Amino acid sequence: MGLLDGVFGGAGTDDEPDKYAIIMNAGPEDFAAAGNGFNYAVELDDGGYKVDLFLDGKASKWPAEFAEDPDRPFNHQWRILRSRDIVAGACGYCANAFDATEAYHESDMELLSDANSHAPSVAELADDGYEIMTIG
Repeated sequence: MGLLDGVFGGAGTDDEPDKYAIIMNAGPEDFAAAGNGFNYAVELDDGGYKVDLFLDGKASKWPAEFAEDPDRPFNHQWRILRSRDIVAGACGYCANAFDATEAYHESDMELLSDANSHAPSVAELADDGYEIMTIG
């Protein structure tokens, strides 16, 4: 336990691991930043933390990118994230705006909202005890 955790308390308890919501905004055009986000999610999961990755903005294009080009950089991390059920879903508004909804319909990935509303709610994530990281 760190000094600040001792004074203020940590995000998690002894019974519950800390929770991280990674909100990815970096799309395929910014693959270096996105790759860092993918790596952070895997590393946190490896460390025993609860991690949920949310695809937002241009990041909603990632499922289609990996489906079209399995040799794309960071596909290995993407497969790990998918196999561990870390990818929580994508903003339906953003996926629609970037013409990326078809990839979600062709896979088992979830759109978290319709084409008229934004998701996830960062306030709800904070209320649920998540530490929020944004990438992109």
